[in-house]
Amino acid sequence: MMGLALKTLLEALESQRAGDVELVAELDIPAVRVLEVPLDLTACRELRVLAQVFNGEQSALAAAVLRAALLDMQAHLDDELDQLAHSARSALDDCAS
Repeated sequence: MMGLALKTLLEALESQRAGDVELVAELDIPAVRVLEVPLDLTACRELRVLAQVFNGEQSALAAAVLRAALLDMQAHLDDELDQLAHSARSALDDCAS
């Protein structure tokens, strides 16, 4: 299941490819830190092909996908933390009564 940030990135990439200038994918972000991440051959090939399809650089696309995935992960964790906090409050209320 694709998260909202990944969906938004994909929609922007597809719109940009179709020539829609209103929705532009944010790929040119200044690098604060460079990470070396080992990729298996399949992932590397897929990333290269996607970069060609969307007329971008492989490293810029990888950074954008990673950023979107982290945003989606954070949103998911926030939801789970809220559920855990609610469960903890309920458990405390049960103990107090």
